[in-house]
Amino acid sequence: MRQWMLAACLLLGTLTAIAGTPASAPTIGAAAPVQLGKDGKNNVVDLSAYRGKVVIVTFWASWCGYCLKELPALNALQEQVGNQWLQTIAVNVQDENADYRAMTRQMRDYKLLLSRDRSGDIAASYGVDSYPNLWMVDPQGNVASHHVGYGEGSLQAIIDEIKRLLQAELDRQQAAKAG
Repeated sequence: MRQWMLAACLLLGTLTAIAGTPASAPTIGAAAPVQLGKDGKNNVVDLSAYRGKVVIVTFWASWCGYCLKELPALNALQEQVGNQWLQTIAVNVQDENADYRAMTRQMRDYKLLLSRDRSGDIAASYGVDSYPNLWMVDPQGNVASHHVGYGEGSLQAIIDEIKRLLQAELDRQQAAKAG
């Protein structure tokens, strides 16, 4: 019996390794995955280009009603704060070309950076399995927080976190100048 259990465990382990295990979500404080798809001009969107800023990365799809409520709210926030200290990157995941183009036409005046994850691999690197899925990244490129879903009340919590992260960065810069 013991040999049979050992053989079954080894077989299961081998099958899992062959099939591949899904990527797990980064943990709070860990470095965020840097690849965020391609923008409308087919340029690679790389998170490391935004070091020194608080970055909001939200994963969305055109069929997600809550995403379609969250995106305008995040755009308004981006417009209000500007892009000196904050960058919001909205990553579309696996929409059909026609759906994606229709959505980007509707969002043509948005201040968000729109990128696309055609394969879903980028979303998988963040452990995304539902939408909207928002990640906040601190100015050093580490995950500061993670929010799943959207509600009117959640926006204030996100704003408060951004303020906290911006203040921490200002304090860090002042300490570096003083030291």
